Amino acid sequence: MILKKIAVIGAGASGMMAAIAAAENARVSLFDKNDIPGRKLLQTGNGKCNFLNESDPVPHFRGSIADSGILSGIFESYDRDRILGLFSSFGLLYHKKNGGYYPRSDSAASLNDVLIGVMKEREVIFHPQIQVKGIEKKGDQFFLDLFHLKHNKRSKDETPFDAVIVATGGKAAPKTGSTGDGYYFAEGFGLSVAKPLPALTRLLSPDPFFNDNTVRASVSVKLFIDDSFTAASQGELQVNAGGPSGICIFDLSGRAARALNEGRSCRISVDFLPELDVEELFSLLLRKAERIGAEDPPSSLFNGIFSDRLSVNICEKLENLLFKGRSFHGILSDSLIRDIAVLIKDMSFDISGTGEFAISQVTSGGITAESLNPDLSAKNVPGLFFTGECLDADGDCGGFNLHWAWASGLTAGFAASGAVVCF
Repeated sequence: MILKKIAVIGAGASGMMAAIAAAENARVSLFDKNDIPGRKLLQTGNGKCNFLNESDPVPHFRGSIADSGILSGIFESYDRDRILGLFSSFGLLYHKKNGGYYPRSDSAASLNDVLIGVMKEREVIFHPQIQVKGIEKKGDQFFLDLFHLKHNKRSKDETPFDAVIVATGGKAAPKTGSTGDGYYFAEGFGLSVAKPLPALTRLLSPDPFFNDNTVRASVSVKLFIDDSFTAASQGELQVNAGGPSGICIFDLSGRAARALNEGRSCRISVDFLPELDVEELFSLLLRKAERIGAEDPPSSLFNGIFSDRLSVNICEKLENLLFKGRSFHGILSDSLIRDIAVLIKDMSFDISGTGEFAISQVTSGGITAESLNPDLSAKNVPGLFFTGECLDADGDCGGFNLHWAWASGLTAGFAASGAVVCF
């Protein structure tokens, strides 16, 4: 039997998984700009690699791929248990922590090494430090235009491929090689691409509250677009200079980026004490107000509740919203204390932008569902597949985006090779 020849462009998480799947029934060549596979994967989760989550992934995604049902169909085929079983068969030991799955070593390198080992077993040919500049289709075969980064030399590869899987990632973390190449390939073949925007990144705010990189707090956050509630998240807020950050902000950033790009207004509402309701907080602040002396600063009202620095920031916000230049002492009526409690539970900040791609973890936007079949092949270009982050699907923090990388890579790899799914 003559085996198909398949080119996989991009050796990230989805590219490696696509190569592994395709190699069950084909000869696979894997091209990447980096000298080793998995350069971006090695940075995942600060190097610890949260590669899966125990929760149903579908509600944690946005984009046309999710809205179309393509994403849910793929996750139905490659759910959490099947991915865990696959990695176990590859020889990876893992453990669960706070709902996320990590390599037992807590090292992304362990998972990356396992994938590299499986690719070697399946005789995937890795071509390092090569940038694919173009894809040309002649009849039923594809040819690649290559640029050899090490030798600064361009060449036309005369190797014909029966299928090509594009797994080049999005535009986030460009230092790892993700520079949006997949979008150019897609547009060259007439596919639709939603504008790529940063996601899983910080937000920018003109509010002077955000003035110190050392302040952190456990909060609940709501995102409002054009004053309509859109989404909520909970976790650690980082009060960075210039705007908020932290996982709870990351999970809202893709939606904010899309809205801001459309010219819509964005704001967040922060609940700085989600474990208490307004009445409980009001009672607590009443008791604390009774102990405040004439010489005590306003921030003393929050002793034992917030850190010293966060207390100062909150007091400065209250000064602008409530005190309005009046002396703090002597005006702490029950009514004002209730207003303070309400504001601490619902403090609003305008959002003016997001972090750049260089400091973002994933990309919002990409190749849209209207251009793709359920197996992630291009509708108008038989044999051309797209996978992973270059598709219009972005998920929350917590291993969801890597689950999409594994599942979409397996889908495209098996479909491109025509293999019967066997693991």
